[in-house]
Amino acid sequence: MFLRHNALGIAWAFFVLLLCALPGGQFQEARHEHLDKIIHTILFGLLFVLLTVGFIKQQNFAFLRSNVKLKVWIGCVCYGVLIELMQGTIFINRSIEVSDMLANMVGATIGLGVFLTIYGRESYS
Repeated sequence: MFLRHNALGIAWAFFVLLLCALPGGQFQEARHEHLDKIIHTILFGLLFVLLTVGFIKQQNFAFLRSNVKLKVWIGCVCYGVLIELMQGTIFINRSIEVSDMLANMVGATIGLGVFLTIYGRESYS
């Protein structure tokens, strides 16, 4: 039941990890100076929405259904920080950028706003 409702969110999280793990030499200089920040924001905004909906719908783990939005937001922010740390230590030709961490946080926050706009402010617990 958990995986059925969260498969899309988990798949999106792996997709985000895959994109962030690509070697830095794969990318050309962007015409827009902050295009990578916009991409980070979109990736983490969508991640927030997908995981929030999945956590609300699943019935197996009751603790995930309380304070869902806060838990998912914190999880997305921690995931973004973890990915940036991995870029600086594990991934090839990548580096840690605090601005990417902030873009991930902004994306999760925008995802919260999108979720509230679509689904309203109910507690969902």
